Amino acid sequence: MLIGQLFLAAVSFLFHRLMKYIMQAGLLLRDAVHAVAGPSKNQQWIVLSNEDMLARPGALPLIMTTAPRWNTHAILATLSPLVVRHTLEIDTLAADRSAGSWTIVICTYAGRRTLTSIGSHSSHSTGGRAQIHLKPGKYWLGLRYYAWRSEVQLPAVGTDGKSVTAGRKISPETNSFYRDLHTRSNLFYLALHYYVFVLLSYPGLFSERFIRRELLPMGNPETEFLWGVLRKGESLQVQLSPESLPGWNVLLTVYSQASFPIHSEHVRDSEVRFLAPASCIYLFRVNRKNPGEKVFPRDWLRLQTLPCQRRRDVPGRQV
Repeated sequence: MLIGQLFLAAVSFLFHRLMKYIMQAGLLLRDAVHAVAGPSKNQQWIVLSNEDMLARPGALPLIMTTAPRWNTHAILATLSPLVVRHTLEIDTLAADRSAGSWTIVICTYAGRRTLTSIGSHSSHSTGGRAQIHLKPGKYWLGLRYYAWRSEVQLPAVGTDGKSVTAGRKISPETNSFYRDLHTRSNLFYLALHYYVFVLLSYPGLFSERFIRRELLPMGNPETEFLWGVLRKGESLQVQLSPESLPGWNVLLTVYSQASFPIHSEHVRDSEVRFLAPASCIYLFRVNRKNPGEKVFPRDWLRLQTLPCQRRRDVPGRQV
């Protein structure tokens, strides 16, 4: 059984790499065509939503090969490519007004290599505006809004003293597409991501660095992660220390083997149990509520996998 799973995982891994190469090549070609036409004077944030992304042809396969572990707990937006000679300026006041906590990750445009990040707990901001010094080049920005307000505005961004985007107001219901996203799953996406389930099923066979890279290709440096797998009928018992609640957000997302979210929960109780309707992956995101918090003590979050039992529990879907 193990040999068969490893063989299928190897095929899935190679298929994922091939599709990722094809998708990224297409993306670079599109941007090259736009560059020939001349730089845009009115760049806009692209929001992860039905309107901005998922309704576009090819958008879902692109997401599923670049950042497939959907963050169901945050409003996500990207801005690229940004040409910077010296400085990048971001309106942090708009972000502070829009979300209880937020982060913006700055990456290289080619390769999406994380360089730095700013957020609601960082010290980059002066007078409601952050200024980040960068080497000359092209950059990619990824924004995450957690605990967003009833009025949400994406921040204005400038480079080298010139405005790039004036910001943008968006609906607080932006993430409603998650309610039925799982219905778009099929064998293509299962083939893309089956190998990740096997990596997490046999962690002793693979390095943690390799597993982390495959599971979290766009991981936020300000967030701590815990992960594992469940098989159909198994239960995940979560015990959370009450001491963690004032200073930390503990966010759980459960994904199918095809990497579509099937359950999402902000853990606020001292004990929570999730019954797996099918074999799946779970991922905890732990981030700070308060700037004074430094490191999340691992023993504050205890996880136990309970074996399959004959019971009448029906797992809920909360996304």
